Amino acid sequence: MKYVGARRAMACLIIVLLLASAAAADVRLPKIFGDHMVLQSGQKLPVWGWASAGEKITVKVAGKTAKTKAAGNGKWKATLPALKPGGPFEMTVEGNNKVTFKDVLVGEVWICSGQSNMDVTVGKGASWWKGVLNVDEVLAKANKPKLRFFKVAPTWKTAPINDVNGKWQVCTPQTATKFPGTPYFFGSNLLKELKRPVGMIATAMGGMPIEQFTPRSGQAFWYNGMTAPVIPYGIKGAAWYQGETNMWADSGRNYFNKQKTLIERWRKEWGRPELPFCVVQLAPLKYGNDPTSLPRFWEAQAMTLSLPKTGLVSTMDIGDINDVHPRNKQGVGRRLALWALAKTYGKKVVYSGPMYKSKTIKGNKIRIHFKHVGSGLESRDGKPLTWFEIAGDEGFVPADAVIKGKTVVVSSDKVAKPIAVRFAWFDRAQPNLQNKEGLPAYPFRTVSTSPTIAGTRLFGKTAMVTMACAETNGVIRYTRNGSTPTKLSRKYSKPIRVTKTTTVRARFFRKGGPASAVTKATFTKAKPRKHDGKTLLPGLRYDCYVGTWRAVPDFAKLKPKKSGVTGDFSIAISGLTDNFGLRFTGYVDIKKAGTYTFQTASDDGSKLYVDGKEIVNNDGLHGVVAKTGAVELTPGMHKIVVTFFEAGGGEGLFVKYKGPGIPMQEIPTWCEQ
Repeated sequence: MKYVGARRAMACLIIVLLLASAAAADVRLPKIFGDHMVLQSGQKLPVWGWASAGEKITVKVAGKTAKTKAAGNGKWKATLPALKPGGPFEMTVEGNNKVTFKDVLVGEVWICSGQSNMDVTVGKGASWWKGVLNVDEVLAKANKPKLRFFKVAPTWKTAPINDVNGKWQVCTPQTATKFPGTPYFFGSNLLKELKRPVGMIATAMGGMPIEQFTPRSGQAFWYNGMTAPVIPYGIKGAAWYQGETNMWADSGRNYFNKQKTLIERWRKEWGRPELPFCVVQLAPLKYGNDPTSLPRFWEAQAMTLSLPKTGLVSTMDIGDINDVHPRNKQGVGRRLALWALAKTYGKKVVYSGPMYKSKTIKGNKIRIHFKHVGSGLESRDGKPLTWFEIAGDEGFVPADAVIKGKTVVVSSDKVAKPIAVRFAWFDRAQPNLQNKEGLPAYPFRTVSTSPTIAGTRLFGKTAMVTMACAETNGVIRYTRNGSTPTKLSRKYSKPIRVTKTTTVRARFFRKGGPASAVTKATFTKAKPRKHDGKTLLPGLRYDCYVGTWRAVPDFAKLKPKKSGVTGDFSIAISGLTDNFGLRFTGYVDIKKAGTYTFQTASDDGSKLYVDGKEIVNNDGLHGVVAKTGAVELTPGMHKIVVTFFEAGGGEGLFVKYKGPGIPMQEIPTWCEQ
């Protein structure tokens, strides 16, 4: 009986021990810690994970030790003292169990984020991606055991998560083909110059706006799933290549503030108020119909340099104006590395192309002074400098530009009294000014964007005048008495009413920057006109229809949803963005007999009739396309009808004409009121 009792006691003890063992959770770490990882040298290193509440944890690597204890919720974090570059080492994390990571290096770690141009691979990927330039040669040389990659798998989350999918990989020709190209060349250049291990963490996701990478933005889906889980892993700095989606969506409106918010929040989350952060400017490409929208975006990206410890990399000369994904990632990676070497590692290298510093005006010339001229300025192709423009009071014209020492002198025989210069202010500009180190000059302008002034230029009783500016970091000021607007002139805040012939002049005053050139517009009060027994005043009759079409319908057979009078060919009167149509009817007063050319530029289809005859057929589903047609007209009033439909995906209608002594311009029309 004693023997049986002893066996029962032993069995109970075993059960108790097994239960106790099951209750003690194994020490775990997030996947950012693993075999082949690179740890950041020269700074204290957080190491974290999960275990049983109260469990004692010991972390050891490279002769350094850190100890901690798991909190009540099982989370723990230990902080290793600064490590010197080297390896390979073993790293152990021990609590109730022991975790060992092998082939651990200590060196330099950078996080690389953004959208597709930070994400496209070294090797061939999707059908539209053929790999980086000279891809076969690049991969043949990719045996770099001290270069390591960690690519975070695409993960979309509505709230921050604790871990990611991914693993550290040693750089070989086989692994490099699947790693993002820009980080690969960035890391390769650091490895070559620093002679120490380099680790690159990639958290990029194609096609995403900046808001989705920004902590606590309300749209931080990709930040939550791909960046938040690797914080606070020890890193030296961050590289950012993003903006294409913001350009497509809203021409990059307010991008600087969005970029500033992202940088500041990343730094706060990492607990690094001056975490080095370098931005890659977008390459030249057509975005929409305004060729100056991308230059304004470049300007917003350049404003990032107003923040501490930030950098800017140009791609003006290594882009592809026909492809949003340029294959020359070698150049991007090299320039990121030059900035890091100079500004983060203290190396004496030229890391930037020429940047605008100041201007001096003398006679009919403007001399531009630059920062970052390196050992001197030059033309990349040996030809005269390109993409310089100069302006007087009447706007910008192409200019001659000549290198004079560390400056460029700009002039034009068409501008006697210049006031401003701009450079590469066009979305597909690929200028040839660079320093002798081969780094291209950055786009710039010495003035702000001029505001636009809109309203019915020829009106009957009254006209409402509106103003707008593509820039938002400043104010519009205007005058109505013929004087030039100053910082003390009236500030524009809402539409203004004019009841007599008036010339409005306006300027945009950028906060902390230069003012724009003056924009002016004259609004002329017209007396009523008589035609076929009808009393006419300036304007157009319109009918608005709702429906879905693939071509302009016969509006005469449809019933309009609303009708009225408008000042011009504005589709905003519909109050809709998709699935609507408009028919405008008015008269154009022809003063001189001759050939008149009419034009519609529309998205989607439009037609234009003069005296019942179809002159322009711009029908069908398409983006903004301009079509013209000509007709012989005699003096007098001629009836003009414009029909338009919008199916979706964008909208726009612009109607103009030209004739004897009349350049291409908007059409002044009359109608029954």
